[in-house]
This record gives sequence, C-alpha cells and structure tokens, in this order.
Amino acid sequence: MMKDSEKNLPEEWMKLVREAMNLNVSKEQFKQFLEEKAENNNKVKNIR
Repeated sequence: MMKDSEKNLPEEWMKLVREAMNLNVSKEQFKQFLEEKAENNNKVKNIR
C-alpha cells in the first residue's frame, strides 16, 4: 500500500528513488542528490 506522501510525488521522482535504492547509495549521497534536483527544479520554475 502506498503512503500518502508517495501519492504526492511525481512519477519521475519515484523512478529516481527506485533507481537510487537499486544503486545502493548512502543516505547522505541521496540527500545531496535530491537537494540538487530540487535546486534545478526551482531554477526552471524561476525562468518561466
């Protein structure tokens, strides 16, 4: 069963999460990766 928080995530983020889990990255590496993705998304939103 999906958690409420998972329902709110876009499919592309779920793919990233699954990919990261498969790659066996550390929590710290994944956190850094998510922060970079969030920054990139914010930059794109600011351009529009």
